[in-house]
Amino acid sequence: MLVHEFAQYDIVAEIITREKQRAAGVQPMLYLCFPITELVPAPGKPPFLGRPAQSKEHADFVINAANASVFVQLLRLFGMLSENHRNDTLSIINAVLNHQ
Repeated sequence: MLVHEFAQYDIVAEIITREKQRAAGVQPMLYLCFPITELVPAPGKPPFLGRPAQSKEHADFVINAANASVFVQLLRLFGMLSENHRNDTLSIINAVLNHQ
C-alpha cells in the first residue's frame, strides 16, 4: 500500500494492489479518503456527522477552486497506475476539454 497525504487538506489517497475482478492477475486501485464533513447532503437533509445515513441516502463531494488541485493530483496518480488507467485518464481529460 502506498499512502499520499495532501498537504493542507484532510484528504488521503491510497494505492493498493488487488486481485482483478474478472481475470487472473492483479491491478492497482486508487482510493480517496476524505472527511465526512466535506460531504454536502441532499437538499432538506441534515449533515451526516453524528447520525447514521438512511438507506439509499446520498450526498455530494463538491469540487471547487479551494480543492481542485487535489483532484488534478488524483487524476495524475490514477494515470500512473497502469497503461489502461493512463488511457482512461486521457479520455477523461479529452472529455472535459471538449465539453466547453
